[in-house]
Amino acid sequence: MEAAQVDQETIDDIVTAVGEALANAIEHAYSQGRDGFVELHARLEESGIAEVDVCDDGTFIEREERQGRGFGLRIVRQIARSVSIDTTKGTTIRMQFDAPRSEPAA
Repeated sequence: MEAAQVDQETIDDIVTAVGEALANAIEHAYSQGRDGFVELHARLEESGIAEVDVCDDGTFIEREERQGRGFGLRIVRQIARSVSIDTTKGTTIRMQFDAPRSEPAA
């Protein structure tokens, strides 16, 4: 994103949201002792939309709110333009972000 001249504040927001999605997959997708994977796919469109998928082949669990926990998806939803969750095969969280490119300095 730096190479595409996306501003640092936007990059920081995207890294925060994606980090939360990755942490959720690592912490919750697999029952104890089960091996699995977590993948990240990212693309930056010419239109200024960044799209990031966090994928695993584990089980998505909708958890009840607990004191001091459960902020991950709320943070993702606050930062991202849109969030979708597909649990057809494992879990894929697709996040879209506004990431307009800065105009080069003259």
